Amino acid sequence: MTAEPLSKYPKPHTLDTVDRLVEAALATDGINAPREALSAAFAYTAEPVERLIATERGRERIHPARLRFVRVGGEAALELSLRLFGCAGNTWERNERNDTCWASPADPASTTAKWMLPPIEFWRGPDGKPTAALSVTMPGADRVVEVIGRASELLAEGDGRRGYDLTADLLLNGQEDPCLMVAQVYRTPEGDFWAWPTVKGNNRTKSRHQILNTDQAELLTAPDLTAALQLWTAERNAELEHADSDEHPARLALQVAVVEARLVAGCTKPELLYQTVQAGNRRDHIHANLGFTSNNQDRAIGRRVLEEYRAAGIINDTVFGVLAGDLPITRLSECPPDAGVCEQRDLRCMLLLAQFFPVAGDNRRRPLIRKAMAEPHGELLNSQHTTERLRAYSALCSVSWPEAWNPRVDDKTVPVANARVGVALSGKSAVDLLAVADKDDDAFGELIRYRAPQWLAAFKLADADRGSMGAQANRGAGGEPGAAFRARRGIPDVLAAMNARRARAVGLLREIAAAMEEGRAPLRVDSFGKVDAAGDVANQAWCDEAFPKGTGLRLPKPAYTAPPSGLAMGKQVQQPLFRAAPPPSNRELADRKKAGVRSLLDQIESFTKDLATRIDDARSHAAAAGMNPAWEANESERLNVQAANVIERLKHAVEGTRPPENGDRS
Repeated sequence: MTAEPLSKYPKPHTLDTVDRLVEAALATDGINAPREALSAAFAYTAEPVERLIATERGRERIHPARLRFVRVGGEAALELSLRLFGCAGNTWERNERNDTCWASPADPASTTAKWMLPPIEFWRGPDGKPTAALSVTMPGADRVVEVIGRASELLAEGDGRRGYDLTADLLLNGQEDPCLMVAQVYRTPEGDFWAWPTVKGNNRTKSRHQILNTDQAELLTAPDLTAALQLWTAERNAELEHADSDEHPARLALQVAVVEARLVAGCTKPELLYQTVQAGNRRDHIHANLGFTSNNQDRAIGRRVLEEYRAAGIINDTVFGVLAGDLPITRLSECPPDAGVCEQRDLRCMLLLAQFFPVAGDNRRRPLIRKAMAEPHGELLNSQHTTERLRAYSALCSVSWPEAWNPRVDDKTVPVANARVGVALSGKSAVDLLAVADKDDDAFGELIRYRAPQWLAAFKLADADRGSMGAQANRGAGGEPGAAFRARRGIPDVLAAMNARRARAVGLLREIAAAMEEGRAPLRVDSFGKVDAAGDVANQAWCDEAFPKGTGLRLPKPAYTAPPSGLAMGKQVQQPLFRAAPPPSNRELADRKKAGVRSLLDQIESFTKDLATRIDDARSHAAAAGMNPAWEANESERLNVQAANVIERLKHAVEGTRPPENGDRS
C-alpha cells in the first residue's frame, strides 16, 4: 500500500461504517477473530471503506487483496492489511526482550510478586468455539493501565545498541515497515477491554504514541472508542492550524498519523494462537542486531528449541508451556502433588537439561536442536556449541527464580564429550539427592555439577563475572556496613572448593534448599555443615572465605554412558528422565472420548452450514449462466441419497448416547 501525503488527519469512521466492516469481515472465509476485536480494530481504520470491501454474489466481504495466509511458528495465520491511525495498538507486555522484568508462573514463589503477568489463554466466542484472540484476566482496569505503562517503560530501558534515534527517524521518514498486531481482551470486574497489542514492532508503536502525544491505555479503556477518536483527530487538526513551518512538531507528526498494520484476523488452530504469534517476536530476538541482554536473548534461543520439539510432537503444549515459563510447574504430570519450591524448580530445570543434551540415539531431538541452535550439519558438537546450549538452558532455568542470573554460571558444567553423547541423570530429585549427599558420591557429584551453580547464583553467593575489577565489588550481607570485596574467580573454582569441603558444601546446599521453601536468605554454615549459631546471612564474601579460591579439587568428569549392548546407535531412544505418569483410568479415557464426540459433532454442524452456503452460491452462478435446472436429475438424486445416508449413520451413532431403558442396566 502506498502512503499518501497528508495535510490533516482524516475523520474516523462512524459506528455504522465500523459495523459494516465487521459484518464483511465475519462473512469472509478464514477470518475467525471475534466481533468485539474486529470492532475495536476497524474503529481505527483511516482509509475509505470502499478500498476494503468487495461484493461477491450480493454479499460484502473483505477484499481478497488485503488478506494473506502466512506460516508462523509452524502454524497458519491469516493477516489482514489495513491503514490505521497512528494511535492504534498498544505495546506488547509479553515482548521477548523484557522477559526478565516480569515474574513467571513457572516460579513457585511468584504468587506474591508485584509484576507477574497472568497466564494467557485463547478466547471462546458465544458459541463456545475458540477464536483468533487472546485473553488475560486482570484484577481491575487500573492494573491494565499499569501493565501497559510498564511494558512501554521497559521498551525504553531495553532499546539495545540502536545506531539511530527511532523516534527521530519516524518523524522524518514515517513508518516504513508495518507492525503485526493480535487481538487480546483484558478481562476485569469493570468489563472487558479489547486491544490489539503489537507482537512485532513494539518500539515503533511506543514511538508513535510518543510523537502523537497519545495515552494508549486511555484509548484502550475509553467507554466510547469512536467518540474518543473523533475528539483525538479534532485536537490534532487544531494543532496543525497553529503549525507555522514544516518542522513544527504537529506537522512532523503527520508522518505517523496513518500507518500500515497487519492484523492476525484468523488462524487454523486458535488454541495455539499465543505460540504462533510469539514465535515471530521470539525469532526477532534470537539473532537481534540491537544487542539485547544476554538473558533475554538466550531465553529466546532456548524457547526456539522447545518450539521445534512442540511442532514435532515430542513435547505437548503443557510441557512446552511449563518449560517456556508460561505455565506453573504443578501442571506437569511428573510433579508430585506435595512438591515444594525446591523440588518444583529442580524438576523443571532437569527436564530442561534433558531437552538441551538429549542422549545418543534420540534421533528426534538431536537433529532438531542442532537446527534450532544453528549448529553446522555433520560437524561434531564442539565447545562453542556446548557453551551456547548451556547458556540457553541456564537462562531458561532462571525463569523459575525471582531474579535472572548471568547465564554463564553453567559454563563447563557439561564437558564436550558428555554433551556429544547426552546427559544421563540419576532421575532423583534434588531433595532425594540432598538426603544422601554426605555419603553418596554420585549424589554429591550430581548436586555440585548441575544444581550448585544456579543455587549459588540465585542467592548471590557466587557469580560468573571473572573479568573486570568492578566485578570485585560485592553487596554486604544483611545490615553490614559498606561493600565487601571478593576474589576474582569463576564458578568452576567455587565448585572445586566445595568439592574439597564436602561436609560444609552439603550443609550449605541443604540450607539453600530450606531457604527456598521458607522464602528467606540462606544462613551461614560451619565446617561440619551445621547452621551457624549466630544466625548470620550467607553472602558472597563469606562464601569466598568458606570455600577459598584455588584450594579445591577439580570435579571428576561425568561418567560416559555407553549405548545398551545389542542396540545400534540409530535405534536407541531417549529414556524418560522421571517416572512416567500412571496410565489413564477408564473414566478418564471415557471423558476424553466423549469430548472427542462433541468436537466432531461441532465440526459436522459447521460443515453443514458451509454446505448450505455453497449450494446457494452454486445455484446463483448457475442461474446467472442460464443453467436451468442447476443440477441434472441424476446428480441431484445422488447427492440426496448420499446426504440421507450420512444422516442415517449420524442418527444411528448418537443413539448410543441415550440412557438405557428401565431394567436394562447392563
